[in-house]
Amino acid sequence: MSEFDAQSIAARLKSESRIRRKPKTYAQRRSLLDTYTHELLQLDAAGCNGTELQRWLAEKGVTVERSTVNRWLHRNRKQHDG
Repeated sequence: MSEFDAQSIAARLKSESRIRRKPKTYAQRRSLLDTYTHELLQLDAAGCNGTELQRWLAEKGVTVERSTVNRWLHRNRKQHDG
């Protein structure tokens, strides 16, 4: 009969928990703005600025800071242009 080593099993489980709990980085998370990718990029191409896009999103029920809109645009312009 093999011996049950609770300490080593507990240490292994705790180690696995830390790995599973590791938060995703911002780049790995999905943005609320991703739902409106097509529309936001079209409005941006039509000349809307971040404040105008923020107001348009507010009409859709999405509360977001202008800086977030600008950061999202900067990241997604590159991905969709290239």
